[in-house]
Amino acid sequence: MNDRTNEFHGLESVDGRAVIGRRIVWHETTASTNDDARRSADADEPEGLVVIADGQTAGRGRMSRSWISPPGLDLLFSVVLRPEPVDLPKMPLLAGLAVARTLDAFTSEHVTLKWPNDVRVTDRKISGTLAESGRSAAGHYAVVGTGVNVNLDATAHPEIAEIATSLRTLNGKSGSRREVMRRLLAEMDQLYTAPGGMSALVSEWSGRLETIGREVEVNWGVGSARGVAEGVDDDGRLLLRDHDGQLHTLDAGEVTLQTIPR
Repeated sequence: MNDRTNEFHGLESVDGRAVIGRRIVWHETTASTNDDARRSADADEPEGLVVIADGQTAGRGRMSRSWISPPGLDLLFSVVLRPEPVDLPKMPLLAGLAVARTLDAFTSEHVTLKWPNDVRVTDRKISGTLAESGRSAAGHYAVVGTGVNVNLDATAHPEIAEIATSLRTLNGKSGSRREVMRRLLAEMDQLYTAPGGMSALVSEWSGRLETIGREVEVNWGVGSARGVAEGVDDDGRLLLRDHDGQLHTLDAGEVTLQTIPR
């Protein structure tokens, strides 16, 4: 590791009560921070490890979609967590809400969430999360990978030019990845270690969901449904009332969602 080029050096938590950020590993380039974090989790790494990369050669989002981020511009990181098994489905919610809280401090624009894992500003995506789970000798774990567009110029990438944004685009000036990361790790830790567990997480997360009350179409495997997104359950699964009145409870898993224009 070359600390002269690692702007995240020294971000490790010095607060003995904090979990996330106990140890931070930085790579100038790696294939995937999620893969790196998973290998560490499989080797019984304690929770709280954060793997950060300036660039990824095989970064991915949900459903194996590629994640576009030129090296050195944005935040690309994964966290190893070991929640109670019942809380594993809440890990994407944890990341999304932490990002939304963080962005509140860096832009005056309204920050919303789109089910299941997108953070959006001005109707464009600024962040996404890929959460994966596994089990090692130390028990169940979650690897929570997140990308946040800090200095991305989406107009330079035709495939995302109309759907993505960044703090630089919103604010008209470059942002500090270090400061955004510092705030984000603190927000994630606060949510993860909140007294009484994560019982309030879903409520706050769903309060930001732009999906609720909208007509949407969802597709999974060979099935599909269209109707109104009525809300989410205690694990963040979408409650969709179709046009026949049937209520569908949808896990994020392999579901794709499209909001129908009003």
